[in-house]
Amino acid sequence: MTTLNERYQKGQAMRTLMAGGDRSHFTLPGIDQLAPDLKRIIDEALFGSVWTRPGLDPQHRCICTISALMALGQLPLLRRHIERSMNLGVTPEQVVEVFIQLTFYVGVPAVETALRITKEVFDDWGIEFTPNQVYDTQQTVDELYETGVRTHQEHMGDITVYYTEDPDSQEMQLERLVNEYHWGAIYSRPHLDAKSRALCALSAMTVMGRYDRQIRRRIEGALRVGMTPEEIMEVFIQVMLYGGYFNARTAMQIARSVFTERGLVAQKSR
Repeated sequence: MTTLNERYQKGQAMRTLMAGGDRSHFTLPGIDQLAPDLKRIIDEALFGSVWTRPGLDPQHRCICTISALMALGQLPLLRRHIERSMNLGVTPEQVVEVFIQLTFYVGVPAVETALRITKEVFDDWGIEFTPNQVYDTQQTVDELYETGVRTHQEHMGDITVYYTEDPDSQEMQLERLVNEYHWGAIYSRPHLDAKSRALCALSAMTVMGRYDRQIRRRIEGALRVGMTPEEIMEVFIQVMLYGGYFNARTAMQIARSVFTERGLVAQKSR
């Protein structure tokens, strides 16, 4: 068992790595002046206890965090964590792809805002970014759809659970668009592997309070692409102090039920 001071020191060490020499990352405007005890608690609990846990590497914790902050619309903190992510080894290409990946989860306006902030950070850092233009506009709509269905099935298994009896219903028209563009156009883009894409989805859905069939399906999909039960539980712990205890705790309960159904056990992290 660590002492509170040891946790604080671990938090300061983690924040130093995140800051990359920029001391402004140690400031919490408002909290510094009005709630210094809360700042100490944040340093101990978030940076000293959560960010330093085993189970996910720092780069994957960064992907979880910027996904959660984008989903919540926490723009000033998102900017800081884009910078922190790159200081911890996330590439500019990966940052951009995280936000593209989340388009169908959070909507175009949120993605547009996140990418505008990202562009500002890149400009400030002198990063000359070359976009990845890999979308094949010469393929047919049916080819795009078929690619999406294959990818969807590969990552999620049986996708007929989303189908309605009427193949021409508005719901099925919506599902076709999702299969075409989310699964067919976005999911196969470079720079994020299947595990990283699952991290994006689980993080955003958790902080948005998606407790229904969708998050259960995402947990099942994360297992399908190779995430361990321990890694999935760490996602919820990572985003807890960004999106709230109740969201994280409920997601963990759903995950436990999925693990039990599959005869899996999440090993305890120390």
